[in-house]
Amino acid sequence: MRRGQISIDFLFAVTLIAILSLNLVYISSSQKTQAQNFDVTTKLKVFAVDVRDSVANVYAMGEGFKVKKSAPFKLQTGDNLTVILNNVTNSIVVTGTIGGKEFYVMQRSPVPIYTQSKVVLTSDHSTFWIVTVYNATEGRLYVEVSP
Repeated sequence: MRRGQISIDFLFAVTLIAILSLNLVYISSSQKTQAQNFDVTTKLKVFAVDVRDSVANVYAMGEGFKVKKSAPFKLQTGDNLTVILNNVTNSIVVTGTIGGKEFYVMQRSPVPIYTQSKVVLTSDHSTFWIVTVYNATEGRLYVEVSP
């Protein structure tokens, strides 16, 4: 009888340890996923701010000035980032599909955006240009993004 009691207690202890271990693995894996999402979101926000500042700098420099930008991290196959200069909302919008998840960041432009332009970054094409073009008919500087 005494041996049977020890075996049941031991089995109960092993079961509790196994359940605790599984819970710890589940919690750590969900925390890792959340940390990865936070990392991507943070990099995209910093990237959007950098693009916003570059748009303002290029606009201030005048006609023909351009700056080359690249994706904030290495894009894998199937990942993409879209940078849009939106003339309707006067904003810079960065959307992306990274690791199968959708991300969206928007920054208000400090300078006027007169025409909408868009560029899509992929693993094969991860750089783009921010360019100013002078429209003599309207007498305005246009800031655009181009591949």
